[in-house]
Amino acid sequence: MPVKTYSDYGIDAPLGGSGEYRTACPQCEPGRKHKGEKPLAVNLTEGVWHCHHCDWRGALPKADYRQPPEVTQKPAGTVNAQPLTPDDYRWLEARGISPTTAGIFQLRSCLWQFPKLEGRQPAIAIPFYRDGVIVNWKLRAITDKAFSQSKGGEQCLFNYDAVVGSKEVIITEGEMDCLALCEAGFRNVCSCPNGAPAIGTKDLQTKLAFIDQAEAVFKGAEKIIIAMDSDAPGIPWAKAIANKLGLERCWQVEWSSECKDANDVLMSHGATTLAECINNATPYPVQGLATFSDYRQEIHDYHANGGLVRGKSTGWKTVDELLRLKPGTLNILTGIPSSGKSEWLDAMMLNTIRKHDWTWAIFSPENHPPAYHFGKLAEKWLGQPMFDRWNQPPITATELDKAITELSKSIHILTFDEYAATVDSILARLRVCSKLHKINACIVDPWNELEHVRETGVSETEHIGQSLTKFRNFARLHTVAVWIVAHPTKLTKKDDGSYPVPSPYDISGSANWRNKGDVCIAVWRDVAGVHPHRVQVHIQKVRDKNIGQPGIVELDWHPPTGRFFETSNPMEIKQPEF
Repeated sequence: MPVKTYSDYGIDAPLGGSGEYRTACPQCEPGRKHKGEKPLAVNLTEGVWHCHHCDWRGALPKADYRQPPEVTQKPAGTVNAQPLTPDDYRWLEARGISPTTAGIFQLRSCLWQFPKLEGRQPAIAIPFYRDGVIVNWKLRAITDKAFSQSKGGEQCLFNYDAVVGSKEVIITEGEMDCLALCEAGFRNVCSCPNGAPAIGTKDLQTKLAFIDQAEAVFKGAEKIIIAMDSDAPGIPWAKAIANKLGLERCWQVEWSSECKDANDVLMSHGATTLAECINNATPYPVQGLATFSDYRQEIHDYHANGGLVRGKSTGWKTVDELLRLKPGTLNILTGIPSSGKSEWLDAMMLNTIRKHDWTWAIFSPENHPPAYHFGKLAEKWLGQPMFDRWNQPPITATELDKAITELSKSIHILTFDEYAATVDSILARLRVCSKLHKINACIVDPWNELEHVRETGVSETEHIGQSLTKFRNFARLHTVAVWIVAHPTKLTKKDDGSYPVPSPYDISGSANWRNKGDVCIAVWRDVAGVHPHRVQVHIQKVRDKNIGQPGIVELDWHPPTGRFFETSNPMEIKQPEF
């Protein structure tokens, strides 16, 4: 009587092997709306099956299901494998691998021609089983560090059969790490077919194809411990595997005492320590999620400082009493035209360069050309006028050249061309400045010089909110103080002919200017008043009470040099409500 196989029942499953095998159900697949699912669970050990969709059950005749096919290997994959030699056992023992573990994985010995070594060399032959069939051989030279594999072998997980159906799976980078974890008492462990790809490999999805081919292993796994090497290739490889398998079920391992992989830990510290590394695995980190433990040092610093992280001085004592500077903040500055807002911001920038050695990036198209902008900065930097127009000695060519050298170290200019600057293009250059030049702060002056292209269906209010969120996220992620200068809408003059002090709500667009800003400031001066060169700095919002509070301070502006000085006879100013 002929032997019945699974194919006689329309089931695509191998005869022989062990564990659970998932495949399509021939009973309900033709009528199913969603093709390609595998609801039929086949127990290869017992020769029985059950469909979790249509509840079809069955079994091979008892005389047939234990008739495994002859253990073969892929064509052209011939390896003249022999029992392990004493030299092989000594090599394995030096790596912490016992004869018992070698037997579990059915390691063999052979002579093999390695591309990097001359002549045939003694090697450990490592068989790859899939459904009870040898589908590949890996070869490891014992005289030198060299690897190879049989021609035409299948690229599948090492120790595939042992992990099929496991709820918890450990995956390592190489076969020796897999053997090492077996020494530590773990059998639910497998390894990648070809280790980690080289640094800079672009087509990682092709390298990850083995995961799709091992669906029977990973689909039902509830916890996957990723135990890759902690070296330059292994770290990004572990991340790629975790993203492929799903971060919500992946865990990571931290090897002990500068060891880079499981076999290193076994050789250096023993099986007990290796087992502790696996048992102490932690959930794989997910970007955008954290616990307070991740901020432990920052919290201790906050406690030690009495909660007051005061920030940096602006360069004016009276301003510092209301506001100090803090990287990682979004600062909104407004003011009517010719109020001195850009002049004041430039002066503060130079104060931070002189006092704190800060580095800045500036996008200031209204101060074009660069020579014009530099002239105003040089006057503030040197305390002298640029030209002979104020009955004061002007800056000499030598002094000017020195100022160029000094300020070039601390200020990086974002230039513009015939293509309009967008929020994203400015942020892209600011990220470069953050990485390469370690900027502490940046200026976008003014906001209306950016090209604002809104997607269809996005209102101006939504666009401004989204754009300011991008700048605020950049500030926080890169620890940069972002300053944005934005003009108010047209204001109505007061009875005395002066303009009122604008607030963030007066800036064209939306209330997002106040809502998104960490600090909101308006600079105002009465051009036609008694003190036309007296500037009022209205600090209207400070989100972090540790660095300041709302209030008003006056500074005197010196036109020949563009510098700001603390006034000796401040006026009484009533604090407006916002």
